[in-house]
Amino acid sequence: MANKKGGLGKGMDSLFGTNRISPKALAHSKQAVRNPDVQEQIVSISIDKIQANPFQPRTNFRPELIQELADSIKQNGLLTPIIVRPMGSYYQIIAGERRLRAIQLLKRTEIAAIVRTTNDETMATLALIENLQRDDLNPIEEAQAFQVILDQTGISQSELAQNLGKERTTVANSLRLLKLPKKVRDLVEVDSLSMGQARALLGLENQSSLEHVLSLILDKDLNVRQTEQLVKQVNEGPVDSKPDKQVSPYALDLAHQLEEKFGTKVKVQASRGGRGKIEINYLSQEDLTRILSLLEIEVD
Repeated sequence: MANKKGGLGKGMDSLFGTNRISPKALAHSKQAVRNPDVQEQIVSISIDKIQANPFQPRTNFRPELIQELADSIKQNGLLTPIIVRPMGSYYQIIAGERRLRAIQLLKRTEIAAIVRTTNDETMATLALIENLQRDDLNPIEEAQAFQVILDQTGISQSELAQNLGKERTTVANSLRLLKLPKKVRDLVEVDSLSMGQARALLGLENQSSLEHVLSLILDKDLNVRQTEQLVKQVNEGPVDSKPDKQVSPYALDLAHQLEEKFGTKVKVQASRGGRGKIEINYLSQEDLTRILSLLEIEVD
């Protein structure tokens, strides 16, 4: 459980002190979360004039936590106003959707807010950073948030990664999770499957084997390495109930490091005398282009 952090408007360090947020990402969103200027005032806005943040990455708002927040607001008042941006005759939330939901739970008709103008890219990045800082997002929600920002702002994966202080491969690997079948994504969302296990399932060539593979992973509580071996066995032949344990530890470790680098299934076969071969899987022409870019290879 992450420690409770300070809210918006309480200083940049309290908001961006964790989760490897880079100085560049901090500067990118600083304009949207700085303390109010002298020209800015806290105003009271009608609840029915406020719309949700279209870039909100969090899809699950736990009712019991909203109730706790509502109880706190009822007893102590709203200590931190929400931040909104004007959209015609309405407003969109930049930050504070949990506070808004709590106020609605209390049946109140107005809420204290700071009105601030900001563009889509900054708003989307801020919404994602705020949730990442609180460790609230599961891997699927994070991947969906990345995709929403890319679709609605038109920035590239590289620009998004730079804004968030992450490696481009991290963003690319996260987005690949959205290609998984819904059943697998659902298991990741409820923490029954890890991101590493889910990524291993992307290498499953015959989707008709998915149910059986999932059963083995869950029943035998396989770890990521064992899941990778199981997927390899299914692709190569009859399914065994136990992952192959005859693979060279060196080859297995090298394959794992390369998979982290390329974001796809990699097979390493090491022979005596230092010889061997490396196979890198790709799922589409776009995926191949991505891998070649990482290898800095240009093909006419």
